[in-house]
Amino acid sequence: MSSKYGQRFDKALRLLREKLPISVPVKVRTKEELKCSETGEDLFGQCMAHFNRRKRVIRFTIDIVRGLEVETAVDTLLHEWAHAVDQMENGDAKDEDAHRDSWGAAYAKAWRAFTDEG
Repeated sequence: MSSKYGQRFDKALRLLREKLPISVPVKVRTKEELKCSETGEDLFGQCMAHFNRRKRVIRFTIDIVRGLEVETAVDTLLHEWAHAVDQMENGDAKDEDAHRDSWGAAYAKAWRAFTDEG
């Protein structure tokens, strides 16, 4: 089943799953609107971790807002996938540190997976 964003987005997701796999399930979906729960600011995407009773990550949900240009949607997917990779590799980041150095390294890995340089 293809996404609302079409083949280029679907290819990006396939490459991420193949070349930068995450050890728990990741559901990617589109939403009409996304807002920051703290500021009410519009978001392009978000990555939510779901935990079990032992506070271990059991899955991620990545939401991408509908209506973006395809290239922006792909970049947002890479950005949010990097949050999931960073959390699995380095633990949960506080909101103010969500784009820490280890996230930057994960984003670079996601970009290389997408551009087939990885």
